[in-house]
Amino acid sequence: MDVSNLNQFNTLLVMEEPRGPSQLIELQVPAQIVSVVTFPVIQNLQNQTDQTVILKALRCIPNSILTNGPTSGLVNATLAELQKISLVLYSQEWLKGQLIPICTLIDTFTEGTGIPFSTRTKRFDSWKDVNWGKSFIQYANGVPSSGAAYAVIFEAEYQKFKKTKDGLVEIQGIS
Repeated sequence: MDVSNLNQFNTLLVMEEPRGPSQLIELQVPAQIVSVVTFPVIQNLQNQTDQTVILKALRCIPNSILTNGPTSGLVNATLAELQKISLVLYSQEWLKGQLIPICTLIDTFTEGTGIPFSTRTKRFDSWKDVNWGKSFIQYANGVPSSGAAYAVIFEAEYQKFKKTKDGLVEIQGIS
């Protein structure tokens, strides 16, 4: 098909980015009262002496997609809990993402669940050097209300670059 005449049909082609490397992140929320839960240090997503990691997107994985945390086995957060949580991210040693409602990071539709979703993944503008140890989730009402421990699960999409004398070169495989 000759695409040069597509304007006559009022058609717009939008190209999606191919899926890049990603990693699941599981936050374990304890049963006792907490207002903030800090991310663990995620070695694979940390800058190293010869590498730079860039966070491209962060998705919240609701319990309709993954019922339990893959490492802890804890039940995944319910919609009622997710609706109270905001995300705080530090990138390049400054507060780059402040109180992002995590339900805005859900991009998967599940019929009949009532879980809100976006039709497009929320992309970050190449946030590099994310300090996971300073980043956290925060509860709007100050506390989780379930009374039991559970998990909040994210998927981080990222790119890794190797530092060379000529600049940065993207790492395409095992680094």
